[in-house]
Amino acid sequence: DPHSATFFIGEMCEMFVLDKIKTALAALLSAMLLWKPAIVSFFPGFIYTTDLTSVTLVDACIGASTQTVFVFCLVEVLVSCVLLKSYVLPSVFGNVMWTSYDDLKRQKMVGFFVKIGVRVAVAVQVLFLITPWVSIQNGLFGDFNMKEAYSNLIYGGKVNTCADFGMTLGGAVALRAWTFARDDMMAVMVWELAFIPSLPLDAWLHHLFVIFGVTIGSDPRLLGARAEIQPYVDAISFFLVLGAAFAALVEGAVLMYHFRAPMAAIQARWMLVSMAIQATIVVVFFGILPAVFVIREWNKFENLAFGFMAVLAFLVLVEMKMLVVKWAIVKSAWAKAGRQSESARPVTSEVRIAGGAGRAGSFHHDVSQEARAMDQETLLGERSMQTSEMSTEHAH
Repeated sequence: DPHSATFFIGEMCEMFVLDKIKTALAALLSAMLLWKPAIVSFFPGFIYTTDLTSVTLVDACIGASTQTVFVFCLVEVLVSCVLLKSYVLPSVFGNVMWTSYDDLKRQKMVGFFVKIGVRVAVAVQVLFLITPWVSIQNGLFGDFNMKEAYSNLIYGGKVNTCADFGMTLGGAVALRAWTFARDDMMAVMVWELAFIPSLPLDAWLHHLFVIFGVTIGSDPRLLGARAEIQPYVDAISFFLVLGAAFAALVEGAVLMYHFRAPMAAIQARWMLVSMAIQATIVVVFFGILPAVFVIREWNKFENLAFGFMAVLAFLVLVEMKMLVVKWAIVKSAWAKAGRQSESARPVTSEVRIAGGAGRAGSFHHDVSQEARAMDQETLLGERSMQTSEMSTEHAH
């Protein structure tokens, strides 16, 4: 019946359009949630007041505690995670590829997208709003010390509004962005540990370091006895946060490594890109810049300087371990590419889907696990090649 066929086609088209609209709306909402802290920072008055006489420096000119800010950041990450997993990523990868992953693989995929989104938003805030307030002489926000304001409140009974410290709206916006950026990074770390508890030990240690570091650094009620060094501590944190934000480029390259499976030669190139970016971040933002600042202000930090240097050394060692394992992955990928070249087997879409359902689509957060999988595949491939060669010789 032509009429029934036309009606059926129309229904299918309508369902297709509605599905695409639903996916687009979910993607837009997810992006807005992940970027909400940046949006409210760049548009003062949108949510938080522009009247600096009505907000205190203790609360970072926000009008709410850092606990409230963290809760909002965490909820935004949680809702964005649900939207990405349920609506956006199935459309991005296609239902065939997406359903070929098990639950753990889908969780790790969502993790990549959430972390990249948050890190990019944090990088934008740090570069455009916070960087102008960093000073070699005075640290970060040297004239607007939140811990000192809290000390004045407790011991002097004096409530300091942001206007009392002579802050401009630009200064208040930058201080808010600094609070949002740190709490947003902490929210992602807390979410990822709860969402993917099977993360390796080094990832757990790294995330716990970020969580405790942000908590201690952002709460003006903690360690108030050394309030005078807070701007210098924040300056060290500035380099670490900026480096962590730039790590979005590292994760993007690793994501492309997985996307290009099973084309091993291209995978190796993407992993090398990831290594180059990561090494640069480690040397510059986790090593040279914070270490030079600690050494320069050693007399102010006193014994705390040794603690800061130990923390920096720990971070560098963790990152170096990951680079060593990534290099093992690159070598295994090169070996696999050599076998693919020798066998001259065409890479079809069916092979890509099959690879996505297997090891190539695993999206390991543990790069050492990825390396072990690549080594195992290399051994299997070598045995397969030897068997094939023996069969060919026997046939001749």
